[in-house]
Amino acid sequence: REEHGDLLDRLKRLDTALLCDADKSLFGPLPPANNDEGSPSSRLRLMSQDIKSLTKNQPEKGSSTMVGWARTVQCTTPNDFLPVLRGLTESQRGEVLVVDTMGSIRAVAGGLFATEASHHKRQLAGIIIDGPMRDVASLSHNLPCYATCVTPYSGTTQSPGQMQTRIKCGGVIVNPGDIIVGDEDGIVAASVETLQSIIDQAEAIQRVEQDLVNGIVQEGKSLASMSNFHKHLEKRISREDSNLKFFE
Repeated sequence: REEHGDLLDRLKRLDTALLCDADKSLFGPLPPANNDEGSPSSRLRLMSQDIKSLTKNQPEKGSSTMVGWARTVQCTTPNDFLPVLRGLTESQRGEVLVVDTMGSIRAVAGGLFATEASHHKRQLAGIIIDGPMRDVASLSHNLPCYATCVTPYSGTTQSPGQMQTRIKCGGVIVNPGDIIVGDEDGIVAASVETLQSIIDQAEAIQRVEQDLVNGIVQEGKSLASMSNFHKHLEKRISREDSNLKFFE
């Protein structure tokens, strides 16, 4: 993992929207089947909007993006949080705990888990629960936490579950060692190879967007004036092929 440290550092300066735009510009829009096991392995895997951020992400000063290696946890009995505690205990610094709860309706993680996960001896990058969490008021704002919902009622502690196995979280496949990128817009999972293939494009889009912001704020320009908007609109009204492009 050390040889990919530069990749993770670069990802922390981006956001999920930039990665999605880069993926789309290089490979075209994701098919609706992106959320099943037949999804292309060379693409980003976008988790369902059902999984929402419970904290204002501030994993590092100057960054609002959660980036880390997937530490996967497969619950084998719904509503049991022993596997999550096991995954937390076995986790390593910089990982994101990603949990398939088998449709649990009881909380399988909360404030105590998040406190340990964010502690200096553990320092995980985040927690993603495809199921409920609790103790929202006490969740550490230094640790991004995601869940489908919140409930004060906790589960049981009887099933050991399975660790570091292929799981499904947020409707997409997550493999141990995938890279997870998340922010307040959503979460994506991808292989190292996939992110290496799109990161240059994502950074290029980021530079263009910053130029557009500068044009609006500093020069009073409009998005239409910094793009081919008028010609593009005219062609699309005429049903001619065209793509909206911003000037670099």
